[in-house]
Amino acid sequence: MKYPKAIFKEGRVYCPECNKGYADHSGFRYHYRKEHFENLKDAVKKEVVVDDYGLTPKQLKKILVAKKEKAIKPFNIQIGETYKFAALTDTHLCSTEEQLDALHEFYEICRKETVEDIYNAGDMVAGQGVYSGQEYEVHTFGADNQVAYFNKNYPKVKDVKTHFIIGNHDYSYYKQIGLDVGRMISADREDMNYLGVFEANIMIKGIPLIRLVHPDGGMAYALTYRMQKYVEQISSGRKPRIIISGHQHTMASFLYRNVHVLQAGAFEGQTKLILRKGINPSIGGYIVEVKLSNDSHKSIIGFKPEFRRLRY
Repeated sequence: MKYPKAIFKEGRVYCPECNKGYADHSGFRYHYRKEHFENLKDAVKKEVVVDDYGLTPKQLKKILVAKKEKAIKPFNIQIGETYKFAALTDTHLCSTEEQLDALHEFYEICRKETVEDIYNAGDMVAGQGVYSGQEYEVHTFGADNQVAYFNKNYPKVKDVKTHFIIGNHDYSYYKQIGLDVGRMISADREDMNYLGVFEANIMIKGIPLIRLVHPDGGMAYALTYRMQKYVEQISSGRKPRIIISGHQHTMASFLYRNVHVLQAGAFEGQTKLILRKGINPSIGGYIVEVKLSNDSHKSIIGFKPEFRRLRY
């Protein structure tokens, strides 16, 4: 319990609330516990507890944001027998190793090649407090400041829309203060279509054509091991046609269990953390051309991914 500051006058200790005097501090404390502590507890309760369940404002905010999160629904796209799109991930804006020039270059390539849909698999911003020592690898701090920097500097190209999820770096603000930076980004940028946290499906006629995934964990012993294990766990009736994966900062394309998997590189250079994990990031993204069957299953009969590496 924290006592209020007592009043000292003529060698005695006086209570600041009722002005009763005592010979020493212990007498004042005994008096305060007996006479005023119940009032103090009531005041604390009114300030901290916001409902009958004993929730603090911070806890309530997290719950309300979480309820809003459920309202994010993957969107349906309308395409014909061919579909051309781009895939990238891990832009980490506000990192000291951000690759903004390369990112703008990639969007310019997409514009020239008439790509209208770009899928970003998360870690839009660097976040804060994600790992020990991160404060030395970030140039802008705070959720509002990082989102403002992102919305000002992330490429914006006419007729090009970016569909994205958030990753563990973005989610750091949600864990700390209940803020969803994905919603904050999309609120100020009409070209940024926010799909959810860590995972989202892009549907075509009720079938999951593309799944964006931002997995967890460090670098596996083999380049594609983590995503192979991920695909193994998906039941047959729930498999998407294509998976775009973030988090790993490396590029790879493979077919496993009839699922085309893209590890979509990164637009953050080699930070000290990435170096310690033994990762040499692949700076760039994919441009993909897909041919679909004209049946009700919309099966993929042609898949042509091309990774545009922009830095070596």
